[in-house]
Amino acid sequence: MEVTVIEAKKKIKEQLKVAAYCRVSSESEEQESSIENQREYYEELIQSNPNYEYAGIYFDQGISGFKEKRPGFQQMMKDARAGKINLIITKSITRFARNTDTILKATRELKDLGIGVFFELQNINTLTQDGELLMTVYAAFAQGESDTYRELARMSRRRQFEEGRPMYRLHKALGYRKGEKEGTFEIVPEEAAMIKQIYKWIRDEYTVTTILKMAKEAGFHNRDGKDLRFEQIYKIVQSEIYKGDYIMQKHFIDEDRRHRINRGELPCWYIEDDHPAIVTRKLWEEANAVIEKRAKEKTEHLDLLPMTVENYPYKNKLFCGYCGQRLYAVKTKSGAQYSFYCHKRNKGVGVCCPGITVPQKVVESWGAITENIYITMDPDKPIPKQYSITKESTWKKRHKKKEYAAEMKPYNKENYHYYKRIFCEKCGWPLYRQRRDDGRVQFICGGKSIYRSAFCSGIIVPEEVMDRLPDKDGYFILREEKENGEKHYSYSCTKEKPERKKK
Repeated sequence: MEVTVIEAKKKIKEQLKVAAYCRVSSESEEQESSIENQREYYEELIQSNPNYEYAGIYFDQGISGFKEKRPGFQQMMKDARAGKINLIITKSITRFARNTDTILKATRELKDLGIGVFFELQNINTLTQDGELLMTVYAAFAQGESDTYRELARMSRRRQFEEGRPMYRLHKALGYRKGEKEGTFEIVPEEAAMIKQIYKWIRDEYTVTTILKMAKEAGFHNRDGKDLRFEQIYKIVQSEIYKGDYIMQKHFIDEDRRHRINRGELPCWYIEDDHPAIVTRKLWEEANAVIEKRAKEKTEHLDLLPMTVENYPYKNKLFCGYCGQRLYAVKTKSGAQYSFYCHKRNKGVGVCCPGITVPQKVVESWGAITENIYITMDPDKPIPKQYSITKESTWKKRHKKKEYAAEMKPYNKENYHYYKRIFCEKCGWPLYRQRRDDGRVQFICGGKSIYRSAFCSGIIVPEEVMDRLPDKDGYFILREEKENGEKHYSYSCTKEKPERKKK
């Protein structure tokens, strides 16, 4: 019997999905070049190996290895958990992480997933039997070395501080740049003018919201061309560098490598007249006095009593200067005081009243109020000048009800054949009748009237236009169009009532 031997098929070795991780701790041009070189090196290394399948390059630039929350590192771990990686190559243990805890935590998790990390410089693969032991020893030495260098650098800085030799970062602050001579700084005129104006606005008690608005109108911006931010205004005004002084060790890096403000944990050194000042000491002190006063007012709570005329004699004597509505008292969210607000504005009829809110402290700063007063507000003015008070007799003379030539006829089916059958095309809300200040009657969109322009841009149709609608059954959908700057109105008719747009 003849037997034919068939050779066994060769097993095709499955390719490893290999990725690389790179990191540099600063964002300098040299380090940026280093990142690019590392990426090119690892791309060629992985793609040239027939046993490897390229799974990507992950990198972080300008981030300390002591931080676990690195975007590139976190993405690599996420992809590893998703099964996209079998092996990670990195230059050394210190490039992977700088502290032993992070190294062990990450490599053990990866090992449990069957994923190895190969450190080229130490020639360690974490999947080997002695890999983790060697890695732990190397990592401990690396962290100890880093901690030693860090402590030496810290001691060097303190020695400099004690000798009165500051480590300057003034050139990174608005208003300053490096001078021609090493260790000197000069003022940037355009930025200095902006800083002076900010100090003056704070001193004159403008709100930060108003300052940001005026700064934008004046063309003020950061060095990156963006508008100034809310928190930046206070930061500028409270910084001692703008009056020519300098604080050494105002900030420090704690044991967890976090940047913190020095609040007495470490010694500080204050140097007066250290560099050219942008604002005078008087202006600096006046502006900061305003900030301190505002901070105190925020934390200062009044002794609140029930809101009655006996406790607060001015209770029923405060009125909105725009619509004449009595102001109602409510407690602020912090519970520090009462605020008086226009009830009409809150009822959703703000199209005719911009509304007003007056803090209790402001009301009581006016002294005894013996008669009705009408209050208006201009938020663009300094805080002490924002509110204007008018006596009732004067206000009523200015706001006399206009006498119209004829009374409005009742809005019913007998007088208006389209009664309750007219709707806005944009939002589906009914049109409501309204009388203008000049006596003319018009119909306005109910959706815009109640929920403002963000809900519907609305439509306004004069009564004489509405009267031209045909007298027939159904519902009328009104639209407004513009042609050559003139308004034109058109309509469509439907048997079914239009569906209202929801807020």
